[in-house]
Amino acid sequence: MTDRGLPSRFGSELAPPEELFFKVRSAVAATPAPKTTTRLRVIVATAVVPLLAAAVLLVASHFVYHQPALRIHEGTPVTVHLVIVLLLIVGLTLSATLIALGRGERGLGSSVVALFLAAVLVTPIYAVLMLLDPLEVSQAAAASLATLSPWAPRCFTVSAAVGLLVLLSFTAALRRSAPVASRLRGAAVGAAAGAWAGLSVFMYCPATEYHHLLVGHVLPIAALTLLGLAAIPRALRP
Repeated sequence: MTDRGLPSRFGSELAPPEELFFKVRSAVAATPAPKTTTRLRVIVATAVVPLLAAAVLLVASHFVYHQPALRIHEGTPVTVHLVIVLLLIVGLTLSATLIALGRGERGLGSSVVALFLAAVLVTPIYAVLMLLDPLEVSQAAAASLATLSPWAPRCFTVSAAVGLLVLLSFTAALRRSAPVASRLRGAAVGAAAGAWAGLSVFMYCPATEYHHLLVGHVLPIAALTLLGLAAIPRALRP
């Protein structure tokens, strides 16, 4: 009833059953309070992820080249083109990370549109940057590339290792903190992890062969996005 004695259009005179209150109280009592805030976990994750990526590259370089190796160590000339592509990939990675981990205006995360765009566009944008005009390499770098398979098992392994570590880190940071659009958030988290993997393998490998770039550099990003879409949402829901 309303204050004027008229029945409310949206109200109900039936009280919720006592069993419902009991179930809610039991669920609340059985759920331990988080020891850390989501904000703190996100800050820690974003600080740890670059260190994890660097560690994977150092280990991979040791086993593949038997010395610390990056693209510039292989003799690739540092040109304006290289710097521009690197900055674009860094910008893509940071943008995807911000969308995936952002709290949004109401604390519910980034908008559905932003999550969808991150999940859908990260892979093709990275592919365009890598395949549209592959970077030139020096003769020394070209000679070292002769040992690389065109199907890129090494780069795929490096990408997968970095991407999975980042995916686990971001998922742990966002655990039980996405009450809405958890499936899109999972896909965006996977795309962000894929972007970190793509950035890492770009710094690691100077390959220019299209099959190699597609399989070793681009394919892991798409796979991580799909993995985030399929496997992460359940961990993100409260």
